[in-house]
Amino acid sequence: MTKINTLSKLVLICGLTAATLSAGSALAKGDGHKQGHSQARFLLSERAADKLALTQDQQTQLKAIFTAQKTQIKALRSQNKDARKAQRQAYKAQMDALLSAPNFDENAAKELLTARQDKKQQLGLIKLKTQHQVMQLLNAEQKEKLAKIQQRRR
Repeated sequence: MTKINTLSKLVLICGLTAATLSAGSALAKGDGHKQGHSQARFLLSERAADKLALTQDQQTQLKAIFTAQKTQIKALRSQNKDARKAQRQAYKAQMDALLSAPNFDENAAKELLTARQDKKQQLGLIKLKTQHQVMQLLNAEQKEKLAKIQQRRR
C-alpha cells in the first residue's frame, strides 16, 4: 500500500514539474527558442534596414534597445559558476527531502517549483519588454513588413 502511495506521489511530482517547466519555458522563450536573438541580429543588420526602410534614428534606437536587453540579461545571469552549482545542489537536496518524506508536502513542492521558475519568468519579461519597445519604434508599414518576414522565417 505504501509503495503505491509513494509511486503516486512521485508521478504527481513529475507531472507538476513537467507542467511548471513547460509553462515557464514557453513564457520565457516567447514565439521561438532563438527568436529573440535572431530578431536582434536581423533588425540590426543592413538587410533589415533596407527591407524595412529603417531610418538612421530607428537603427540607433534599435541598437540601444538590444544593448539594454543584453545588459539586463547579463545582470540576471551574472551569478558565477560556483553559485549556480550550489543552487542546483540545494534544489536537488530539497527535492530529495521532499520525495523521501513520509507525507507529501504539496505546499513545499509548489514553493520549490515556483522558486526555480522565477528567474525564467524574469528573463521572459525582459524579452517581451524588448519586443514591445521594438514594435513601438516601427511604423505601421514597417510592422507589416516585419510580420511578413517573420512568417516566412518560421
